[in-house]
Amino acid sequence: MAIEWTKDALEALTHKQLYTLYENALASSDPKASEVLTTIETHKMMERLGGGYRRSHRLIVDMETICRSSEGNAAAIRAAENGEAPMAGVDPLLAAALGAEYGQRDSTTWAGAFVAEEIEASGWRRAGRKKLPDNCIARTAAFFLPPIGDDAP
Repeated sequence: MAIEWTKDALEALTHKQLYTLYENALASSDPKASEVLTTIETHKMMERLGGGYRRSHRLIVDMETICRSSEGNAAAIRAAENGEAPMAGVDPLLAAALGAEYGQRDSTTWAGAFVAEEIEASGWRRAGRKKLPDNCIARTAAFFLPPIGDDAP
C-alpha cells in the first residue's frame, strides 16, 4: 500500500529521509510527487534543511540561465584553469545579477549543480570538493581536473 504523505507523515521523517523524498519527488512526473512537493513547500519543511526551491522557481530558472550562459561557462573554465572550483568564477556573476536572493534556501546548491553539469559536459573530470574564495556566497563546490589530454605539463 502506498504511503499517504500528509504533513504529519512528512514531519516525522528524518532530515535525510525528507531530503531524499524531496529529491525523488523533484525528479518524478507522477502527480502524487507534485502533491508531496506542494505540501513540503506550503509548510516550509525544506527550510529546516537549509533549502527547498523547486527547479521551476523563478530564482532557480534565472540562476540556471546564468550558469549555462556563454559568460557563465567562460567564468567557470577560467576558474578551473586557475586551480579553483569552477563555481568560484560563476558565484560572483550570480551575486551581481540576483542580489540578496542568491544564497537563500539552498540556491547555491542548485547553482553548483548547474555549473558542475556544464563543466563536465566540457570534458573536465570531477575530483572532489574545494573551499571557495571568501568573496563567494557559496562556501564549497565541486573541483575538476582538465579533460584528458589537456593536462598542463
